Amino acid sequence: MASTSEDLFEAIEAGDGGGVETILAGDPAAAASRDANGVSALMRALYRFDKALIDAVKKRVDALDVFEAAAFGDVDRLTVLLEEDPPLVTSYSGDGFTALHFAAFFGRFEAAELLIQRGAEVDAFGRGWMTGTAMHSAVSRLHSHVVRILLEAGANPNVRQSAGWTPLHAAAANGDLASVDLLLDAGADFTATNDEGRSVGDLATESGDEATADRIRSKLQMAP
Repeated sequence: MASTSEDLFEAIEAGDGGGVETILAGDPAAAASRDANGVSALMRALYRFDKALIDAVKKRVDALDVFEAAAFGDVDRLTVLLEEDPPLVTSYSGDGFTALHFAAFFGRFEAAELLIQRGAEVDAFGRGWMTGTAMHSAVSRLHSHVVRILLEAGANPNVRQSAGWTPLHAAAANGDLASVDLLLDAGADFTATNDEGRSVGDLATESGDEATADRIRSKLQMAP
């Protein structure tokens, strides 16, 4: 027979907000459950980008951990946690991410700034399915404001994740002109190709965003 926590994670993965609410109404303590990798039910709900799921779990969680606080942009909670246990700033979640990865992915610029001030490693690589840095996390969700913060903190604009993707590859593919401009101004290599041989220009064109494609083309035309 499945446990309550197993039922909860199954309902979260199924996007079953009603099921999650029913399970937690019967056993509120299950909101503190973690999966086999140590990832909380709340983070698993966040990954679904489903407000009903998130709210059903969050209202029953007594206190956010460092990864949850970063993901929600709860700077007050994050400050308390980092003051109590400073090494948390460079710790990894059960699925292989730092708090800065989460702040970047969810666009929490104030949390990102705090984490950097407290010693977060801006070019730390993910250790799970996503091997990129916080920069890759930010560009994947078009969070140019976080890209700016990371670059100002010294993040490498040419760092590569799995399959040889640089942040500029992702920004170009997303048609994210704001991030493209920031990365180019920081010295990103606009001639770079990924492991499949696809160039920044190819990806910008495929994005369908003419402004982004024109920006890359103009850089290539000006190149010696």
